Amino acid sequence: MRITQARALIAGMLVAAACAPAGLQGADAALRVRVSWGHRAAAEEPYVLGLDARNARIADARPFRFEAGDTARDGAWETRAGGGDIDGVELVLAYPELAVAPIEKPHVIWSYLLDHSDPDTARRLRADPGFRADPRTLAFRCNREATRGFALTVDQLLREKAFWVPALDIYVAAGDTPPTFEEHMTAIAAHAGARILDRATHEPEATYAQFTSAWEDMGHPSYRNPAQVGPGHIVCLAWDSSIHKFGIDRGAGVWNDYGNPDRFGCRFDFGDLGRDLARTWKRQSLDCGLPVITTVFEDDGVRYEVVQFAYPLDGPPAERRGDIPMMLLGRLVVTELRGEARALTIGLAHKRELGGEIQHRTIRDGIVLEEAGTGRALLSVRGEGVVFNGRAQPDAKPRAALVTASFAVGAGAAHEILIALPSPPVAPAEREKFLALDFDAARAATTAFWSRYLEKGARFDVPEETVNDLVRANLWHALRLPRRRGGQELGIAIDLPYSNFAYDQRGAPWPVNQSVYVDTYIYGMRGYHAIAAEELAVIFRNNQEPSGRIKGFADWGVYTPGMLYSVAMHYLLSRDRASFERLLPQALKALDWCLAEMRGAAPRAPALGGLVPAPLNDLSHEPRGWAFNQAYFSAGVKLLGHALAEIGHDRAQECLAAARTFDAAIEREFGRASMRSPLVQLRDRTWSPYVPTDALASGRLFDAWYPTDVDTGAVHLARLNALDPNGFLATCLLHDHEDNLFLGGLGMANEPVYNQHAIAYLHRDNPEAAIRAFYSMMACAFSRSVLEPVEHRWGWGQYFGPPSTDGAWFELFRRMLIDERDDDSLLLLLAAPRRWLEDGKRIAVERAPTFYGPVSFSVESRAAAGEIAAAVDMPDAGRPRALIVRFRHPRNLAMRSVTVNGAAWEDFDPAKEWVMIRAPRDARYTIVARYR
Repeated sequence: MRITQARALIAGMLVAAACAPAGLQGADAALRVRVSWGHRAAAEEPYVLGLDARNARIADARPFRFEAGDTARDGAWETRAGGGDIDGVELVLAYPELAVAPIEKPHVIWSYLLDHSDPDTARRLRADPGFRADPRTLAFRCNREATRGFALTVDQLLREKAFWVPALDIYVAAGDTPPTFEEHMTAIAAHAGARILDRATHEPEATYAQFTSAWEDMGHPSYRNPAQVGPGHIVCLAWDSSIHKFGIDRGAGVWNDYGNPDRFGCRFDFGDLGRDLARTWKRQSLDCGLPVITTVFEDDGVRYEVVQFAYPLDGPPAERRGDIPMMLLGRLVVTELRGEARALTIGLAHKRELGGEIQHRTIRDGIVLEEAGTGRALLSVRGEGVVFNGRAQPDAKPRAALVTASFAVGAGAAHEILIALPSPPVAPAEREKFLALDFDAARAATTAFWSRYLEKGARFDVPEETVNDLVRANLWHALRLPRRRGGQELGIAIDLPYSNFAYDQRGAPWPVNQSVYVDTYIYGMRGYHAIAAEELAVIFRNNQEPSGRIKGFADWGVYTPGMLYSVAMHYLLSRDRASFERLLPQALKALDWCLAEMRGAAPRAPALGGLVPAPLNDLSHEPRGWAFNQAYFSAGVKLLGHALAEIGHDRAQECLAAARTFDAAIEREFGRASMRSPLVQLRDRTWSPYVPTDALASGRLFDAWYPTDVDTGAVHLARLNALDPNGFLATCLLHDHEDNLFLGGLGMANEPVYNQHAIAYLHRDNPEAAIRAFYSMMACAFSRSVLEPVEHRWGWGQYFGPPSTDGAWFELFRRMLIDERDDDSLLLLLAAPRRWLEDGKRIAVERAPTFYGPVSFSVESRAAAGEIAAAVDMPDAGRPRALIVRFRHPRNLAMRSVTVNGAAWEDFDPAKEWVMIRAPRDARYTIVARYR
């Protein structure tokens, strides 16, 4: 029975924040607001609603459509609604008049996002309360703990009038004649299904081609970043951790890397061809993902093909060494295409910082440039018609010289020129060795060296060659980064910069990027455990303070817990107890520091409710409750606890208990922050609670650095399982980021290295969304031409070469194929794209590290014959609680039957597309899924 007597509840109702500050008691404007709930619930459910006004006051509030049992208690209404029963509250909000203006100077990356988004996204962002600051708010508490809910500003209420919040099944309407729920749903019906995650689920599965057509190729000469710094797109070529490294730009020009003590440059002069690369440039490519670069130009019926790679002057060393003299070897092949003979001239300009001038020496088949006075060789150019053509002014610095080659090329014929650029310059005693180097033999040795390196680790092979090429490139991208100041002696000094063409080149300035994204996600997940262990030890040695804290550039709060995460992952993936115990003394010092920060947080920052205040990143230095830091404190301590439990260490339970307490604080405090924050609108015109990146904030931070809110923002809580990835807050975060915060709705943040959302989709078992992020990252974070990683994608200076970007992509790729679940199951092929299982295609993984030991498996599609078969060689170090293999049929067909090791098998789920083997004991399983 509808009861009008429910109005009697108002007399005893206490709405705690209905009273505004004294200065607002004379508010001169009022707005009617109507709140209702239970619109979409299939059956009756309990609802709670409390109201709090800030810088405004609730002048009158009364329920409508309440029934017997619906009550008002302790400042909130409690009802049961749904299944056709809709309850609600009407109120009058009194507020002072206030002029609300847009923010004057959003950070430049925010400005770029606003200027380059589609009109509707730009409208949503410009209407956001973070952009139009208004201190007058009405908050809606949807549980007793005030950890679920949302707020609306007066500005929002006056401008938008109607707010449907499907995540909470609440509808808010404002004004004297507000639209009914039915009227509002009719008004927004045309936008249904427009949310990015809805589209990812229902549209055809994402492809690489889809995103290469959406993102510009950073490797193409026509690409320009308006905030570009340095040489632009450049590929670092080096040997394993060599000190001397080279950079190759889009025009095949050669540069020294930032950490090379030798400073030089070398570029081709092809006349008009070289000055108009956007027209004449045809391609730049790797050799099957290995560091041999080919750049091709064509102009006026002539093709110019340059092949370049790095090679040690003394050949491959017997051990990992960085203090080795290096060479950049190049071959230019000029080919006549029209069938008409012609005379051509090309130039090669060389510059280098030297004490003396550049002179030349003629040799049998070319010339050698040398440093006057010392005779050190700087460059050799060999081929028909090569001459020394001049030099810069004697006092010019750097010293410069021009070499030209004039030659005739016959119709349809080719002409070859060989170039060798040493770094450092070659001493006279080594000149004959330098001149004796054979280009073809050196190229073969280079390819063999990197191929052997790949064979030492896990093998991943999928039926998409660009993916395989990037998997191969990930490894040498990581190995080219460090500078070893010697060989493999104990305690060797090693620099671990962020990139060879960015920032500080000494020490380990950003330890989280190296330890997590390189040492864990590349070396650890691919089986290069000794390299990971050595680099983790270097970071401890270089960056750990006596307190246990890990220092680094800008003292990010994640540095210390990030090392706990990396050390724990090192053990769980390698199962190498001796290596783990060598790292444990430093790791336990870091643990003590982390636990002290966690335990001391409440008295030090009571407003944070137990969260740790610490700086966030380079431009957000203030110690606050940043989500990124909390995520790593949770994950680092928790994962170390699991690793310690594996070896029976007496501090394991201490870690796990601290992590449980901390996770509860994370959910509570970010829930409260979300409840205080104004709603954000999504692409389908519905509204969603907002989860701030700072537990003390209440909305977007448009005046702060975009990475503060997004790249190193709150989605990391779900990525690292500090928040339930399937929970309410994680769902709100993912919808907001996809619909509003990723440029063009393309599923990527400005710094793709963090890739914060993609792993969360795997945790949520949403393969379609994860595959979308996978391909978007490939097209966004790497140049199309040579798969070179980038740090910033848009609206900020770009730096090329950080292998941490490779690590983020490889972690996603690996987890799409192999994922250890929190329930102690091992899930294979969780999110393999359906095209990889088309008829006749095969996926193969060999010796891939897991928490249970290395696993090998293959899957072969015989979809045309109605079956897909997998063979799994189980890990031998331990066994998961369950082995799960997913078979994503290329046409979404449901499994009809399954056999395991030749016997009929009933434990499979056609809806989830997986086969489960509980308590697996056999060493090998052959699984056949049949679709007929």
